Amino acid sequence: MDLAQLRTFVAAAETGSFLAAAAVVHASSSAVTERIAALEHRLGARLFDRSRKGCSLTAAGEAFLPRARTMMSVWDISRAEAAIPPQFTDKVRIGGQFSLWPSFLIDWSEHLREQNPQLAMTLIAGSANRLNRDLGAGLVDLAILYKPQLGPLLEARKVFTDRLVLVHSPQLERWQDGWVDIDWGEDLRMQIAGSVDLVGGSGVQLDLGGLAIRWLEDAKAAGYVPQHLAQQALAAGRLIAVDDMPSFDFPVLAVWHSAQSKRVEPLACSLADFMAQAAGVPHDETSQSYALSSIGFTRA
Repeated sequence: MDLAQLRTFVAAAETGSFLAAAAVVHASSSAVTERIAALEHRLGARLFDRSRKGCSLTAAGEAFLPRARTMMSVWDISRAEAAIPPQFTDKVRIGGQFSLWPSFLIDWSEHLREQNPQLAMTLIAGSANRLNRDLGAGLVDLAILYKPQLGPLLEARKVFTDRLVLVHSPQLERWQDGWVDIDWGEDLRMQIAGSVDLVGGSGVQLDLGGLAIRWLEDAKAAGYVPQHLAQQALAAGRLIAVDDMPSFDFPVLAVWHSAQSKRVEPLACSLADFMAQAAGVPHDETSQSYALSSIGFTRA
């Protein structure tokens, strides 16, 4: 498959215009038209409907778009891995939700690198949806996130158990007046709705992940957020916890493909150990540090 054709197709799909796609891929409008036509000929399907307003994907185009993105990602990964210097004998691709990197994944990845100087790492920040998708496509070896989509070919280990707690801006006299519905998954939405009297509120729904904390601060609102992510705002008094309201378990999981268990599961153990040490939790015999060997991961 021609990479230039794929990039042009994705650019046109995302911008909704062949003209705008030309600017994205640094090509002429005629080149964009030629590339799309060649790709459609190769696939035997029309990918776009064109009009004066721009272009829109056909059903075939909608079906092909995620495959095109995956092929582009595979190429980018392959190119990056081919350029790894010879002193690195092992490599791993680790993805984590945006909000988890500043809170602990940056520190852990640096710890992992210090313990395993021969390990080349690709570190990726993304949304839960992207990480679930990339894990299924084999674009990441290990994903750390709050809401994994677990399936029969995936394995997981709990990194630590966070809790969803109700917080509000100190400028609210009644938290109910500034209530916003923050999306942490349908199961938790049902638990919260069954436990909390949510009459009234602001009529706002958020699906911002960790950025919801900043939104609550700036908008002078209230809602349920992960306690681990809200620690700084709570300590600084920018948000206040509602102590007499229920809280809910919200675990962070490390997830990997079962075919990669021998290589990747020890990484998840390393992360769980790192978090336990940071929290001062005693270890048992099964919770040990891990190092890499040339044939995979081994206990240190």
